[in-house]
Formats: sequence, C-alpha cells, structure tokens
Amino acid sequence: MALKDVLAKSSVSLNNWQLNRKLGLRQLQHILPDLMSVNARTTRPLTASYDKVLAAQPQLKALSEQPDIDGFVVLKGSHIVFEHYADDFSPSSLHSAQSATKPVSILLLEKAILAGRISIHDNVEQYIPEIGDGFHGRSVKDIMGMNVLHEFNEMTAYTAPAGSRLEQIRFADERSFGYLPLNEHAPISRRDFAKSLKRLPHHSSNENTHNTMVYATINTEVSGWILERAMDKPLTAQVRELMHQIGGEDTVYMSVDHEGIPSIGAGLILTTRDFARYGMLLRDCTCLPAARKEAITKMPNSSNKYSLSLTVSETGYSHSGWGGQYLFVCPKTDIVVVVFGGINGDDPMPKSYFDNLESITAAIVAYYNRP
Repeated sequence: MALKDVLAKSSVSLNNWQLNRKLGLRQLQHILPDLMSVNARTTRPLTASYDKVLAAQPQLKALSEQPDIDGFVVLKGSHIVFEHYADDFSPSSLHSAQSATKPVSILLLEKAILAGRISIHDNVEQYIPEIGDGFHGRSVKDIMGMNVLHEFNEMTAYTAPAGSRLEQIRFADERSFGYLPLNEHAPISRRDFAKSLKRLPHHSSNENTHNTMVYATINTEVSGWILERAMDKPLTAQVRELMHQIGGEDTVYMSVDHEGIPSIGAGLILTTRDFARYGMLLRDCTCLPAARKEAITKMPNSSNKYSLSLTVSETGYSHSGWGGQYLFVCPKTDIVVVVFGGINGDDPMPKSYFDNLESITAAIVAYYNRP
C-alpha cells in the first residue's frame, strides 16, 4: 500500500495524530508544515557485530516483546551489538525522536565553548537583551538545566483547567512548534513565544530556589537562540552542519518553526540506526563531564538530575522523549542505546516504561563492565 493510501486510511493529520500517536510519530515528516533535511555528505560507518549473549539477557528479551517498542539499537563503539524492530518497522523506517532531540543543544554548546564564545554561567540577556522577564537574569546553565521558574511547565500544562492561562500557553506552544494547525490564529515563532513568557504568578523572581525540574521545551529553543548570538552564525547553519556530522545512512529531518528556526527541542526525525549515530556524537561530547559536575536540578520521583540538556545518572547520560523515545550513552563502556517507542495510551510518558529502560541500560553497562 502506498504511503498516501496509508495516511488516507488512517487520516493522520495535525488535528489527530496524538490519537494514534504510534503511527503519528512515524509520519510527522509528512504532516508537519515546515522541515529542513540533510542527506549526509559522508555516512558514519557502522558494522553489524551482534552479541548473542547480550541478546539472551532476560531484560532485553522482555523489552523486545513489548508492543510499544518500534526500534531498539545498542552500539558498542561503532558496532551494532543488538538490534530489534517491530514487525511493521524496519532499519529504514523514519521516526520522531521528540525530546531526545534536546542534546543537540549540548553538542552545539560544545562547539561554542571550544571556540571561546560562551560560558555556561553567562546570563541570557548578554546575548538576547530583548528576552522577556520569564527568562531575564537566568544563566545558560539554568536554562539548559530546566531550572527557570517562568510560567510554563509542561509537566502540569496537560492537566491544566480548561480556559486557564496555562492551557492557553500550551496551545500557543504547540502552534509555534507546528504541532497543531493554526486554524484562525496568526503564526507565532518559537522566539516570540519565548519573549511572551512571564514570571510565575505571585513570584517576584524567576529564580528556581528549589532546584527541582520545571520542564519546558522552550528553554532548549532559547539556548539555541543564545548559541546563535554567541557564535554570530545562524542556528539553521549550525544545525545543518551537525546533521551532516551525524553521518546518516538515510535522510535526517529537523522540524522548524514558522520562521524556519530549527526546533532543537524536539525536531529530529530519523531512522533508528541514524538515531544511534547521533548518540555516538553525544557519547564523544567533551561537555559531558561538565554536565555531571553541574547537575543540581532534581528530577521528580528519581535520584537522577538534569543538566545541560541531559539526564545524569550513575551509569551515564540520557534523554527521554514524548511517546516512548529514549537515548542513553555511557562513555566509559563506549555504549549507545536508542529506543523508538509508540505509546498510544492516555499517558505518553509512563514512569514504569522509562524506569524499565533505565534498568535495561544499567544492565547493558554492567554486562560490558564485567571482568
């Protein structure tokens, strides 16, 4: 069946893709209004070297049987040591990485730090004097650590009362992403959306004194704006260069906002193997020690912390994504683990699902740390 017939049969659109999230996450490149794409100049080589002993581990076998898993790849160095796909998914199938895109910002930050153009302790207004009071006064470290107390918190926005300010902000957020149709609303860019955010009501400051995560993808987009100003180079050019460095075997897409600015908070669309190639860049990033050192923002219901667009745990560095996406790297063992998921349920971020992924990655690290 041709793709257009599949889309017609399922009626996947901006209006309803969350109702069939599993299919929607595989088809965002066809329904989002604005994207950029790269066919890499040079493909980053991977070799198949499957580890049958690793594949026989009970946790990996159990994960492979979960209906929510679309694609799952484990790299050791540049070797594919484990690989699994759903029956209707393949190594050439595209999928949205969602928030597992956010580490793009630390890869761009690395370039700016190495060029001597920025410090993570610089305040946002040094680069964006026009920023609104939702961000004014906060450092690069605060912004990339989800440690800013402005009025938008994605963790609570989806249960906000109908008609509330928070619900209205959520709709504006999704329209600026291109994840909702505009209908009669005027286009709003991600940067204009960022400028519109205010301090949390009844708070005299946007400083998050509790250092607990206040998660908002717009923070990551603001970090990209900072890096554009710091490097005096359009973010589009920086992201396109990084997309080439992924070295994808297939086309790699990045969604952009209505003004063409890359959505580095959730925009990557690529195959599972190319997702792993992106993980290789992160695994080799020189800023990972700084992420661990600066990790002070506590994650809810977890011993993990969040720093410089990464979840920092005892075993390594990771980032999850809406609907079941997961990226994990462990430089010590030279491991990359990537998972594409398609969770259709009411809860797109079930704690049990991601706890299981963390347990599995810990087991993989332990397997390669064995004597």
